[in-house]
Amino acid sequence: MNSLLNLASLEAGERQMLRQSWGTFVGLGVLFALLGAAGLIYAGVATLVTILFVGWAFAIAGFAGVAHAIFRKGWCGFWLDLLSGLVTGLVGIFIIMHPVAGASVLTGVIGVVFLVGGIFRLGAGVAMKNPYAGWFVMHGIVSILLGLMILSDWPNAAMWVIGTLVSIDLLMDGFRLISFGLVVKNHAVSEPTATAPQV
Repeated sequence: MNSLLNLASLEAGERQMLRQSWGTFVGLGVLFALLGAAGLIYAGVATLVTILFVGWAFAIAGFAGVAHAIFRKGWCGFWLDLLSGLVTGLVGIFIIMHPVAGASVLTGVIGVVFLVGGIFRLGAGVAMKNPYAGWFVMHGIVSILLGLMILSDWPNAAMWVIGTLVSIDLLMDGFRLISFGLVVKNHAVSEPTATAPQV
């Protein structure tokens, strides 16, 4: 796992701070991994929960946008904000009322999100100085493969694909955080030793 990490890119103070809070990374990683494992066992339930969450998020965001547009109706962007909020809110209501049909649409959307997110993670892992750049590269490759898989089979497996892919992504995040926390815990923080002046 050490080969996937680059703690040397951090300053000594940052490494010490991370080492003191390694348990937070491990705890969050365990939570993500457990949620991912549960989602794989109950893929249909995970799919339904994901769809309903997205539906409610769209509905709330849409009607918040409508309220914002009404309160700010004196400006030139009123109609654009109002229309955008209405469309977002109605899409959310449709997903909540018709989760199976919404699953088919969201299957394609999530496939695109996995593909784009994977490309971003891959690029970030290669280009940026990051303490776990190797995990970013691996996570990016897995996300790209998942995105291609879901888009190639869309919309046939909509009722289980969403839950399965989201669960796999959670597992990857969980393993990444657990690995990072454990390596940080065992990583020796090297501080330069001050030498006494010769007299």
